[in-house]
Amino acid sequence: MLRRLLIALTVLFIGTAASPAIADSDLVIKVAHPAVTANLNPVTPGTASPGDLRTFYAKLTKPGKSKRIGFMTGSLLTTEVGKPSAGKEYRSADLVFTIGKARNQLIIGGVAVYQQQAPTVAERTTVVRPVIGGSGKYDGARGWCESVHRKDGTWRHTFHVQVLS
Repeated sequence: MLRRLLIALTVLFIGTAASPAIADSDLVIKVAHPAVTANLNPVTPGTASPGDLRTFYAKLTKPGKSKRIGFMTGSLLTTEVGKPSAGKEYRSADLVFTIGKARNQLIIGGVAVYQQQAPTVAERTTVVRPVIGGSGKYDGARGWCESVHRKDGTWRHTFHVQVLS
């Protein structure tokens, strides 16, 4: 009986040593940026249409600080107009947050509701979207991001992610 136990423990130990230990780490990352200007590429100038594309770029800081720590760039694609109600539209996000070195990126996607003529969600609005990936020190990131458009026009983004360690 003891011999079987020792063999089982040896097999378990060898199997554990042979496979790399990949554990998840929980991170909360907070970044901020000033008001953004959207570059609008409309399908039909003068009217809201599915396919309208808005692109963005903003420097990132830590909340309450002014030193640049990276940048956010990406796009919003209008996918449906007049939904969920008149004067509103759905937009799909593809936003990349580069924090520190160029290889350290977090990507968020997802959908939110916007006023048709507004470049972004209204001030005093919070949007929660999934984190769909990451690279560098955020390799394998998954989780969610809460984006808050503050009443002064600035933005705060709080990422709640797990990354491979």
